[in-house]
Amino acid sequence: MRRYQSFVDDYLQPLIPVHKFITIAAVLTGLAQFIFLYNLIHSRFKGKPATDNPWEATSLEWSTATPPPHDNFGGKLPVVYHDPYQYGIEGSSGDYVMQTSPEQIETAFDEK
Repeated sequence: MRRYQSFVDDYLQPLIPVHKFITIAAVLTGLAQFIFLYNLIHSRFKGKPATDNPWEATSLEWSTATPPPHDNFGGKLPVVYHDPYQYGIEGSSGDYVMQTSPEQIETAFDEK
């Protein structure tokens, strides 16, 4: 419908409200991108820097510094003590246990 300069044909007349709605929706969608651009620019220059592990994830990629060094772990490979899914462990010092933490925890698979 965008190729027509005007709706001169009778069979196109019922589509004028749809055409107006689509035009308004396209303009509003384009204007909404300014919210994204403002947030992007504001976060880049005045935003608080993220910590090394902002999501409190337990896997190895979150145990290195941000930004990571060239070889990811600073020259020595990390020692892995746990699997990467140690969340909500009773008896742990926090809400999660990192893979590289030597903290001894009891899992459901440990024999009692």
